[in-house]
Amino acid sequence: MRAIDSNRLHLTHNSPSTFLDSTRHLTRFAIILAVISLVGCVSTDPGLSDARSADDQKKPFEVGRSCFAGVRSSYDAWAASVISNNEGASLEIFEMRFPRANYDAYKEALDCNFIAYPVGDLTIRGIYVRPKDHDGEDLPVLIANRGGNGPSGAWNFRSLFQRVLPVAADGYIVIGSQYRGSRRGDDPSIYGADEFGGEDINDVLALLDLIDRLPGADGSRIGMYGWSRGGFMSLMVATRTGRLNAMAVGGTPTDLAAELAIRPEMESVFRARIPNYDENKHAALEARSALRWADAIDADLPILILHGEDDDRVSLNSSQQLAEVLRELQHPHELIVYEGGSHSLLERNAEVIDDLIEWFNAHLVEAENQH
Repeated sequence: MRAIDSNRLHLTHNSPSTFLDSTRHLTRFAIILAVISLVGCVSTDPGLSDARSADDQKKPFEVGRSCFAGVRSSYDAWAASVISNNEGASLEIFEMRFPRANYDAYKEALDCNFIAYPVGDLTIRGIYVRPKDHDGEDLPVLIANRGGNGPSGAWNFRSLFQRVLPVAADGYIVIGSQYRGSRRGDDPSIYGADEFGGEDINDVLALLDLIDRLPGADGSRIGMYGWSRGGFMSLMVATRTGRLNAMAVGGTPTDLAAELAIRPEMESVFRARIPNYDENKHAALEARSALRWADAIDADLPILILHGEDDDRVSLNSSQQLAEVLRELQHPHELIVYEGGSHSLLERNAEVIDDLIEWFNAHLVEAENQH
């Protein structure tokens, strides 16, 4: 199969989420990132509600609090909460990062909930988003794999607003795992412990079974996307199932040993998360490094690789090498490098969302319509 490898650089275009068109906007964006990174905008793991609607009772998981509950039930209350808890924050900065019009559109069009589901004897938390009142054909499904480790990087309203709600609004059901041990103080006998790509892979694979039992979900049209750690988790999953129709990964380490040489502080994360790390370091890193087993990935799975040119957390070389290996394997793929882009690429979020939607529409919607 012919490999697609564009290596194209994306130039900035005007959009509500793009702030690189002037020095003034760049400065503001830096402030926004600093402010929002300090914000506990929402609880990443809201408690489950005892009250469930009839529709909720049909779902193969426990439905918890709505993403739009509590302080997030109105835009003004959400903004006020963030601003009041962060010195130097302002409504202007907040509205630039999280536009009011987007909030209103998402709240009107989408159901968004935190969920919990079983994996073996454990309870795993997650997120679930779908268009409201859809009465047509079953919708395609995207599995979204978060980055970070433990509670760091867990899905919260801010990250959902940036990387999940805009995709769901284009006509997708989106479901994702927080992975085991996603909250500080979790009892590991109940919620498990994060293994950074170990047994927690099963937390993602279990979502496939949930999709099969989810009303309105088309289990024959499933995509997956993940960022950073979520990217290599996605690639690992693709070696264990052939059910995915398309994948996208961003800012993804594909050779953890090489990345460790560049960013040695990550060893503390590996040691804390990966079982028996010191006794089994080489094998543990190899098992999480797609460059070592790319030939085991489902050969028919088209993969979109996204990376910021100035990523200071995961080297651009990681994505470039993955693209080269896939090219040699004649594995369908595309590499997009965003000029001047950071690890998160949140400063280019509008472009990232456009590229994700274009990729998944091509492989999950348009391809289906051609049959």
